[in-house]
Amino acid sequence: MRPITGADIINFYASRDGLLALNSAGDFIHMEGHEIVEGNAHANSFVITESEEEVQILLGRSAITDGDWFPDALDDDGKLIPAVADEMAHIINQDGILPSRARKAIKAGEDWKKDEEAAQQSAARRAAAVAEVVAYCGGNQSAAARTLDLDQSTVNKLVAKHRRLLDATANA
Repeated sequence: MRPITGADIINFYASRDGLLALNSAGDFIHMEGHEIVEGNAHANSFVITESEEEVQILLGRSAITDGDWFPDALDDDGKLIPAVADEMAHIINQDGILPSRARKAIKAGEDWKKDEEAAQQSAARRAAAVAEVVAYCGGNQSAAARTLDLDQSTVNKLVAKHRRLLDATANA
């Protein structure tokens, strides 16, 4: 992934396409509004395309041609002024792309933490279940390992983990 540049915006404007977007692969793509199947084509919004890809809308052609964002964006020949395109790129990077990627990283971290918690709970349940099998095997970890089709060192580790968890709970 790379930041958007003024050249990207100039190329977009020259293409005469309606929307400039950023896909999940980090590519800047040109598209038309009719390609959106879910969401609204507002700057910095995420939409779903006909190809079922989520993209972030960065810029609409009308923002350049209507002059609302940068009133003097076009020269007398109707071409996008490079310095203006550079400024647009800077704003898009700072106010659109960077914050959206930061939110994505924060969300991924939250998801990871939730998944990590679930994995720890599953590991604790597994350790408790294996310790229970060992108890029903009269404390014989070798017999429990054969019953569970596990190697004995795994059973030993799981029983030890279960004891640590019990101790931690008792001391809490």
